[in-house]
Amino acid sequence: MFYLILAIMLVLFYIFVAPSNIKGTMNVVAAVFVVVGLLITLLLGFLRILQSPPEMWLVAGMVMVGLWAMRDIYFLDKAEKTHVTSRRRPYRYR
Repeated sequence: MFYLILAIMLVLFYIFVAPSNIKGTMNVVAAVFVVVGLLITLLLGFLRILQSPPEMWLVAGMVMVGLWAMRDIYFLDKAEKTHVTSRRRPYRYR
C-alpha cells in the first residue's frame, strides 16, 4: 500500500509540479520501467509455455515437419510438358 501511495504521489508530482528538465528524466525512467515490465512479462510467458504438456510439443514438431515436407515437394524439379496446340478439347470451360 505504501508503494501505491508513493506511485500516486510521483504521478501527481509529474503532472502538476515537475519542471520540463525533470519531465525529460522522468520520461526516460518511465520508459525503462515499461521495457523492464515487458521483458519480465515475456520471460514469464515463455516459462508458462515451457510448462505446457508434451503432446503440444509433439504437435508443434509434427506441424513443422509437415510444413517442411510440403515446401520440399513444392520445390521439386518439375517435368516440362509439351503442349499440343492443334488438338482441341471437346469442352471448353469458362
